[in-house]
Amino acid sequence: MQFYFVILFLHISSALALFMGMSIAWVGISKLQSADNKAQIDEWLKILLSIKSIFISAGVLLLLTGGYMASTKWGWTPWIIVSFLLWLYLALHSPLVLGKRFRALNSFKDSNADKTGSELHEFINKLKLINHLQSELAVGLGTVFIMTVKPNLVGSICVVIVAIILGTIPLLSKNKSVETKLDKA
Repeated sequence: MQFYFVILFLHISSALALFMGMSIAWVGISKLQSADNKAQIDEWLKILLSIKSIFISAGVLLLLTGGYMASTKWGWTPWIIVSFLLWLYLALHSPLVLGKRFRALNSFKDSNADKTGSELHEFINKLKLINHLQSELAVGLGTVFIMTVKPNLVGSICVVIVAIILGTIPLLSKNKSVETKLDKA
């Protein structure tokens, strides 16, 4: 067995782990938004904060294995450079945006123990957690597409543009309906 295929397996496995983490986050955020009481919010927030290790370990392994394959087999082609930039986006977006919002929710919940469930829900909706996670998922899928098809620079940039559009547009309309529901309440 060639060492390259072991590295490729680890690379694909780490990508799967990232998507597994995103799936757990999607369920957790959905459950947060529909939680009936603070205990349920605590439970799902604890789960969401605990998956950080999945993202860190999978992200590091993805970078190391991808760097190895780029330097030994593929070279620094446009699709690899764009994929690396998308990895960098995900590596920064997750802790700086989603992680920060989870910590803000935890702080808000702890410092506002007298708040009602509806006030917590309003705060959760204002954080737009699903929006940010959807953008990460779209960028992740765009990266998988780029790494599978291996387009030139123009093709890779087109995929990034489509991923950004798919990652933002569907939930923009959902947010309007959420805001409308909040306004009517």
